Amino acid sequence: MVAIVGMLLFLNRQLAGMIELVMYWILTFPILIYTARYGVKSAWVPAISMVLISFMIAQPSTIFYLISCTLIGMLYGYGVRKKWKNGTLLTITGVFTFVSYFITTIAFAAFFGYDPAEDIQLVQELLKLTNVHLNIPIGKIVTFFLVTTAVLMSILQTMCIHMISNVVLKRMKISVTPMKSIFEIRAPKWLGYGILVINVLFLLRNVIKLNQDADAIVLALYLLTTMFAIGYGALVLLCMLIILRKRAYAIFILIAIFIPGLQMLVAIIGILDMIIDLRLKFLLRLKRGVMYGASRKH
Repeated sequence: MVAIVGMLLFLNRQLAGMIELVMYWILTFPILIYTARYGVKSAWVPAISMVLISFMIAQPSTIFYLISCTLIGMLYGYGVRKKWKNGTLLTITGVFTFVSYFITTIAFAAFFGYDPAEDIQLVQELLKLTNVHLNIPIGKIVTFFLVTTAVLMSILQTMCIHMISNVVLKRMKISVTPMKSIFEIRAPKWLGYGILVINVLFLLRNVIKLNQDADAIVLALYLLTTMFAIGYGALVLLCMLIILRKRAYAIFILIAIFIPGLQMLVAIIGILDMIIDLRLKFLLRLKRGVMYGASRKH
């Protein structure tokens, strides 16, 4: 495991930091697997060895990434051995990942090579692309944008670590808590109503005349909840395709979530499923079709 980490650090150096920039979280898996197999006490030896080898061949920013990945991997591996629920594993991994992102992109951005000017330009281009006009200083927008991005990236990284770990540990015959199937993943109804309220506030922000701070908070919540609704809507559509045995059409859903007009349609489907359980209504309607002979192939 130490050799694997050393090889990844060496490749990262040869590729001018591409691994660190794109997917540094893969450094989590060697110590995670080792901890899940042998326990935390035994894992301290390779963990310290990984950090020591990083001092030999890695840059200071890479050393920080490795230390954070090592802590996350040991905690996750410990949770696997203690049979923690998946929700607990996701929460702990998400919190530590967010702290890592917060330190690298906000607290010590200059040390890790992040340029605030580039973020300001990116935010301006996004606002032009989405035709959003706000009477808010660009500095505040960038601050909320960075925090929102850190939250989203932490969630995505946590999901990647959790799903890949589940698959790899199963292949290595290590007992893990079974993940929920795609049909069992349900968002609470109150979350759907909350996203709906945030969307209404965002659309009526000029009518109700919010102050600058409130307007910036509404914008950040709108971006965050809209992205969640798009992802959840894509999940709902994938469930429907699986039921209809049309999995080949899943590629069109993945394309749709990147097209501005279709994004909102997918988001609306996600919100409707949270509020009125769209998947259940689809199944009931499909069952009636089978009973009455309208869709016998299903």
